Amino acid sequence: MHHALSLTRFLPYRCNALARKISVSLSRIYTERFGITVAEWRVLVTLAEYGELQAKRVSELTNMDKVQVSRAVAAMQGRGLLQRRPCERDSRAALLCLSADGAELYRRIEPEVLAWEQSLLAPLAPAERDTLFALIDKLELQLAAMPETPALDNRDAP
Repeated sequence: MHHALSLTRFLPYRCNALARKISVSLSRIYTERFGITVAEWRVLVTLAEYGELQAKRVSELTNMDKVQVSRAVAAMQGRGLLQRRPCERDSRAALLCLSADGAELYRRIEPEVLAWEQSLLAPLAPAERDTLFALIDKLELQLAAMPETPALDNRDAP
């Protein structure tokens, strides 16, 4: 029986499988060597890149939900890796930034993850790397332009 759909040729499956493998491999650096979780890693990098942010903005930039960000922030604050201060414009919100210890942790991890990325990309020529990122950008733009489809509830799942 011939089927038009094959997981090995279905882009959503392939991207998800590749992303999972990449995440697991990379996480060994910051989890095993530096003792931080995937969520904490994303918060760390985001605050290192953007500086002081509200947790809501961290959620948007990292594609994590508020609960994940909140737990990561609490753990990082408990270890002295970030600081919180009240937001003057919104009394319900706080502004987050890396502490000196958080910035130092980022400086220690950064070269290792960049070397890991270079190793992953090694089989690709520089032009292929540029093409890969350009294609990812195009797919993200297309996805943003597509109409949202309603989420299936469990009764509708195949």
